[in-house]
Amino acid sequence: MNLPKKKAIPTLADYCKIYLELHKTAKENTLVSKRTSVNAIVRHIGEHRLDKITPFIIEKYRIDRKKLDGVKESSINLDVIILTHILNTAIKAGLIDRNPCKEVKRFKVTQQRDRILSGVEVGLIFDRLTGKDRLMVLASLFTGMRLGEVLRLKWSDIDFPKGLTTFVQSKTGKLVTIPLSSFLATELQAYKQSQCGENVFEDRDITRVVAASHSQHFNKLFKSIGINNFSFHSLRHCFASISSNTGSDIVTTKELLGHSDVGMTMRYSHSQLDAKRNTIERITDHIMDMSKEKVLPLAAKKGTA
Repeated sequence: MNLPKKKAIPTLADYCKIYLELHKTAKENTLVSKRTSVNAIVRHIGEHRLDKITPFIIEKYRIDRKKLDGVKESSINLDVIILTHILNTAIKAGLIDRNPCKEVKRFKVTQQRDRILSGVEVGLIFDRLTGKDRLMVLASLFTGMRLGEVLRLKWSDIDFPKGLTTFVQSKTGKLVTIPLSSFLATELQAYKQSQCGENVFEDRDITRVVAASHSQHFNKLFKSIGINNFSFHSLRHCFASISSNTGSDIVTTKELLGHSDVGMTMRYSHSQLDAKRNTIERITDHIMDMSKEKVLPLAAKKGTA
């Protein structure tokens, strides 16, 4: 009598290759997140067979990630979420019949307050940044665009006569139209005079490596001009905070940030664009007022240290 053969149980490392292949068409940010967690998981516990992974092994993984790798608890929680998904996928494939992650509690993570620029720090940006760096920062600060969206911006995405920019959000894949303040439009037009290509800031394909290099560049750049613990993405948080502080309603702010599920018709409706435009102008006025706060010369700062 021919009995059905049992499925060979792969190691976690081998199955992670299958898992990533199954999700290779996921959005870039999602795939990058999965790969980051998978690489750490494989490095620490990849040699275990799927059916031999226990809650104890997962708990030890969490401890090692925290003590040996110095990883934040929020990142470890994300690793466990990815591992849970990997093992659930293996269950559906008939390789295992239980998920040990269900017995592992998540770290309780206190949400950190977003880093927001002070008036003096806005003044530092206006006073000390020049060229492409300055325009990239202003593009995000005045529109809330993410780094990848700024890097992918083309001149054809900008309608100067109408004062609009339209782009695809890197995180959601949604098409978003945002009014340009008169100040930012003027700055971009002046910058365009020295450019000859179709891309506004970056001619290379915006891969993960290219985006990461820009991110590191701006981290160092902000620190060099006296703005510490600040990243390019923090500009988006500043935009959202100022939008709220200057009287924008929640729906308009969500529309500007692309967080809403509102359909294409509402995005392009005149009333919605007018609400966005009013918010953009208020944000611009507020940032310009912040930039006028007095910035101490570097020499004076050193003398008071």
